[in-house]
Amino acid sequence: MSEFIKLTREPNPSCKLPENLDTPVWRYMDVDKFHSLLNEKALYLCRADRLQDRFEGTYSRRQILEMKDWFAKIGEPHMTETEKENRRKDRLKSYISCWCMCDCDLDLMWKGYVRNPPGIAIKSSVRRLKEICDKALSHRPIDISKVSYFDHAGGENINYFGTPTAFLYKDKHFRLDNEIRIIHYPNVSEPSPTHVLLLVDLKDLIEDVVFQPRVKESTVKSVREALSRVGLEEIPVLASRDDRELIE
Repeated sequence: MSEFIKLTREPNPSCKLPENLDTPVWRYMDVDKFHSLLNEKALYLCRADRLQDRFEGTYSRRQILEMKDWFAKIGEPHMTETEKENRRKDRLKSYISCWCMCDCDLDLMWKGYVRNPPGIAIKSSVRRLKEICDKALSHRPIDISKVSYFDHAGGENINYFGTPTAFLYKDKHFRLDNEIRIIHYPNVSEPSPTHVLLLVDLKDLIEDVVFQPRVKESTVKSVREALSRVGLEEIPVLASRDDRELIE
């Protein structure tokens, strides 16, 4: 008698999660992007080459030169260009959603990631993001991992075992982001789309909605109405720090 095989996600062994899966995570955005999230019911995953760091998914210059010397030493100098082309292709076929791990929302993150204040932060958790990835079998391969920080400018080397490993490291200048990221790397042909959408159950994703300081009551009202329209009226809507009284 045959049995059904249950499909499960197979995490990449290079991906690491914090010990406490209930660690809060935050995603900061403009209000219009939040409305887009509600309308699409999907997470926006940006193509890696379009992220803020232009060195995303690359090695330090010293590591690249060491690789070049090694290829020459073994009589395979052409592999230098092959490896360079592979890095370029990896950046064009990897899609990422970045989140900040922290107990509370951070003023630094508001200033760095909201272009048109006041913005909104979605509070979720590592566990919620992991479960979303586990359920996203139609988006295989998909991974979730915290980011490690290294001295890119100083020439520090990273371990590389293929995609998505290079996207699990960022320069130490970004370490305050304390980032965890969802990485989807489908087999797409060029020209690849600038982003992909990961369909999610928003009740599984969102724990709280938090406003940046100095938000107007009219903005709060419009967001509450938008949440209600998609059946999320029970999700707490809060404000950051000294604005709590305005919303409560």
